Amino acid sequence: MKFPFLRLGCTLLVGLNAQAITTPVLAQVQSNPTHSPGDEMQEGQRAMAKGRAQYLAGDWDAAEATLRSLPAAKRDDPLAKDLLRRIAEDRARASEGNRNVTRAQMVDEVGRSWERPAVFEDRPPADSARESVSRPLVQKLNAIQIPAVSFNQMDLNRVAQTLSAIAEECDPSTAGARGVNVVLIDPANRNPEVTLSLRNLSLKRVLDFVTDSVGFQYEVQEDAVVLKPGGETSSLDTAFFPVARSTVIRMTGFAGSAPPAPPAPDPSASPAESGSSHPTPLSAGGGEANLLRTFLQSAGVVFDGTPGASLAYDGSAMIVTQTPRNIERIRAILNRYTDVRQVEIEAKFMEVQEGVLDEMGITWGVGRTGRARTDPATGQPLLDRAGRPLYTSQANYSTDRVNRTLSGAFTGSTNGNAIVIDGESVASTAPPRLPGAVALAGEASGLASISGIIGDFNVSAMVRLLAQKSGSDLLSAPRVTVLSGNTATITVAQELRYPQSYGEIQSQVGSGRTAADGSGGGSAGVTITAGTPQDFTSRNVGVELKVTPTVEEDDYSISLDLSPKVTEFEGFVEFGGPSVAVSGGRTVTVPPGFYQPIFSVREVSTRVTLWDGATLIMGGLTREEVKKVHDKIPVLGDLPLFGRAFRSKGQSSQKRNLLIFVTANLVSPGGSPKKQALPTVQSGSSFQNPTLVTPARAESRPRVKP
Repeated sequence: MKFPFLRLGCTLLVGLNAQAITTPVLAQVQSNPTHSPGDEMQEGQRAMAKGRAQYLAGDWDAAEATLRSLPAAKRDDPLAKDLLRRIAEDRARASEGNRNVTRAQMVDEVGRSWERPAVFEDRPPADSARESVSRPLVQKLNAIQIPAVSFNQMDLNRVAQTLSAIAEECDPSTAGARGVNVVLIDPANRNPEVTLSLRNLSLKRVLDFVTDSVGFQYEVQEDAVVLKPGGETSSLDTAFFPVARSTVIRMTGFAGSAPPAPPAPDPSASPAESGSSHPTPLSAGGGEANLLRTFLQSAGVVFDGTPGASLAYDGSAMIVTQTPRNIERIRAILNRYTDVRQVEIEAKFMEVQEGVLDEMGITWGVGRTGRARTDPATGQPLLDRAGRPLYTSQANYSTDRVNRTLSGAFTGSTNGNAIVIDGESVASTAPPRLPGAVALAGEASGLASISGIIGDFNVSAMVRLLAQKSGSDLLSAPRVTVLSGNTATITVAQELRYPQSYGEIQSQVGSGRTAADGSGGGSAGVTITAGTPQDFTSRNVGVELKVTPTVEEDDYSISLDLSPKVTEFEGFVEFGGPSVAVSGGRTVTVPPGFYQPIFSVREVSTRVTLWDGATLIMGGLTREEVKKVHDKIPVLGDLPLFGRAFRSKGQSSQKRNLLIFVTANLVSPGGSPKKQALPTVQSGSSFQNPTLVTPARAESRPRVKP
């Protein structure tokens, strides 16, 4: 007999003393750093004890690592295998608990998604000005503000010394070296004079004005600002700029694999006119490099007037040889265009459908009692095989054609869809019915059926009292992330497949002969081959949304091109006429059976501009369909009180309301909000799966505290 509670108590006791067990073992192992082959068995026992203690303490990873480090002699020990199995089972139970927690959270998210967007406090637009990624000395040049400076015919070398001294006095930084070293390198000893008066400018702007006034330029190095003569004597630097494909598309406006080819020259034109004698040189890298060069040239980076300046593009990076000042300009331009602009579109479709049906009426049936049939010769009543007397039917009257039901009034007769042989319907070819139509309770039976005999009349009454109410709620909240300027398509629909053509219907009526006289008039066989559906096509029945987001230049507003489309199935329409086959005195009527679906489409196209994180609500895609019937028997239906038994009244309504919520969020390549700061997520964070699957096992990523 087992006592689970005793085992549990022992486990808890050992678990509490796991640390006490582990510590002596570790001390013993550390006291003997070296061991002989004869001690291998004892080392295996100590490792087993250590792994068991770590397992009981709840440190499964350490226990597994200890057991896997066992000597070869103990690695196949049944106790070690059993302990590894227990570790795997405990991890499996923990994983099952994680699955249950995740499932409950996801189900809870479905319930929370029904909450309509709330009103939050507005926040001002973020500053769209993005500073270029510059070196620390460039940042210091922008940070140092000079209240006033005046140079009156002062040599450039003295201007450099003065600016260096002023920079040390006006430097706002408190840590590190103060000021900026301004050095003049003038091999030709030109040393021009400077005459300027400036106020409230940064040191960088002062250097711009000073160098431009005397035809010099300056280069910002790691530890000093070097003034050099401009023009042909200026030095050139080479820089490498990694450029993404999306950046090239934004800068050049061309998204193809190769730029458009220039028009072919006119063969009749002269070489001077066609330009073949002096072709325009292209930068290395083909047309894309030339387009990038043209773009930078238009942005203020001079290539044509700078000897030795060049640009090459290898498909992933630009190699630029330019002056240091122009390289800084290129770096600033690329920083503006390399910003990844992508938008997360969350479309929430909320559709509520409700159907109500109320119907009340009585269908009367009156028929005269049939007369008993007798044998003309004997006068005895005729009996059927069961011994029951046979009657000759009399006239029957019914009000089912007058006091109609909702199903009978709007569904229509199915006789036109039936295969008729000699006036008798043998099969029906009615089109299929799809869910979502207005409920007419065509399959509901009457509440009560009453019948009796009054004199020579059989009287029956079918009482129909019906009240139905149905509803459905549909919620779908798909999310998709798309680059700015690209189109995302979201479809929440059913796919309806239907044929566009049918094969020919064939009906054959054969004739038979009797075996006695060989004459005609015997039974005839009927063969009907239905038309085969062909050329199937499909169409979505539901909601489709096409959205194209475009991030505006303020990097805060998002323009959306929205095209929601709602497609609903209305029913089938039948094409063609019936086919009739006559042979041997038999007539076969076959309906065409060529059905094509009918769809109703509600579509809207609009363009709006939202702020980052805002939600657009699109409504008005509502629909209500009401069907009524109010029939009565003339005169009898107008009688007070008693006339209600000769009236039929019914109403069925179907209401639908569809709301579409579209939320646009700027997201970083890491998946987190780009502009918005959440309580536990900083802007620009990277969203990753907590577990990384490796060939050996699943490893958990280290969690970074916010």
